[in-house]
Amino acid sequence: MATEEQKRQNQVRLSNLALLSLAAGVWDILGKGVNAFSGSMGDAILEVMEKEMGLEIAGEDPETVMHEISRIFVDEYGFASDIEVVIQDQEHFQLRVRNCVNRSFTDKLMQAGVEKPFICPIMNSCRSALKRMGYKMHEDIEQWKEGKGSIISFTQV
Repeated sequence: MATEEQKRQNQVRLSNLALLSLAAGVWDILGKGVNAFSGSMGDAILEVMEKEMGLEIAGEDPETVMHEISRIFVDEYGFASDIEVVIQDQEHFQLRVRNCVNRSFTDKLMQAGVEKPFICPIMNSCRSALKRMGYKMHEDIEQWKEGKGSIISFTQV
C-alpha cells in the first residue's frame, strides 16, 4: 500500500496525465484556435491572485502589474526561480521565465504535438491582466533552453 506521500505524488501524476491528454486533444481539434480558452484560464488565476495574494491591477501600468504577477509566481507558487520583465516599448513586452517547474510538462506537450503551450499560467494571467488594462495583445511563447524555461512575448495588435 502506498504511503501518503506516494499517494500525493500519484494524484499529481494523474492530474498531469489528464491535463496533458486534454490539452493535446484540444490542440489536435482546434490548432491555434485553442488560444480562445487561454483567457478564461488567465481570468481564473488573476481572481485568486487578487482575492488571496493582494494583486492590484486598476490604476497600475503594465510593467508594475507584470512584475507583481511574476513575483507571485516566484515567491508564492514557487513556479520559477526568476521571471525577468522586459518592456521594450508600449507595444512589446517580454517575460523571461527561468527554471520553470512546468518545463518538463511543457516538453511533453510539445512531444504530443502541441506547438504552443497555450495552458501556460504565467502567459495567461499576464494576458488577462493586460486585456483588463485595455491592451489588446498577441502572445507568443517559446522554449528557452539556456534558462530552463520559456520566453513569453506580448505584442500589441
